[in-house]
Amino acid sequence: MNDSTDFIASEVNFSQLNQQISTRIYQRFVSGKIITRQRFHDVKSMLVDDADYTYLFRYVKEFTLFYALMGKNLVHHVEGEFFYIDNIGDADIEEADEHALRTQSILLILARYFELSGRNLSQLSEPSLGFSESDIAALTKNEEYQAICKALKFASWTKAIEYLVNRGFAFATSPDTYMLSSAGAAFCLALIDAYDAVR
Repeated sequence: MNDSTDFIASEVNFSQLNQQISTRIYQRFVSGKIITRQRFHDVKSMLVDDADYTYLFRYVKEFTLFYALMGKNLVHHVEGEFFYIDNIGDADIEEADEHALRTQSILLILARYFELSGRNLSQLSEPSLGFSESDIAALTKNEEYQAICKALKFASWTKAIEYLVNRGFAFATSPDTYMLSSAGAAFCLALIDAYDAVR
């Protein structure tokens, strides 16, 4: 272990962790998901605090050491208010890079389309606004966006948006409307800033 993990190890007590909650968090991470501070509650039709995020935040030292012992890095993205794990092994890095490329590409195209349609990017992460099936249909009609979708190995833009939802970067707010999570919004803004910087 390195010095920082040794320091953490002297301050943790794994016996206080709830096994059921810890297992659920682990399963979310290994299935490629992130854990955001808030999630969309279907019944209440509003954002609510995600108990797993709160639990991770409360026991961040314990979870940091736990994942470090497995060769993984627990990352807390403060601006986007989400946790994820970074894989350290070479094979894992290639898979993580592919997930990052797919996620970032979808978000960049969505942001670009939204800006070109004259709407404010902040609307993407508003539960009452977000984006809809009609926006997805417009992405599908655009030949350039459709080619990018195929290059990313998605059968359709609907599947690409489902990919964002499954990983926690977006929420389905109704059967035909979506919104970006805090993580999706943070990535989106960072991508736009990076894109603007190189133009």
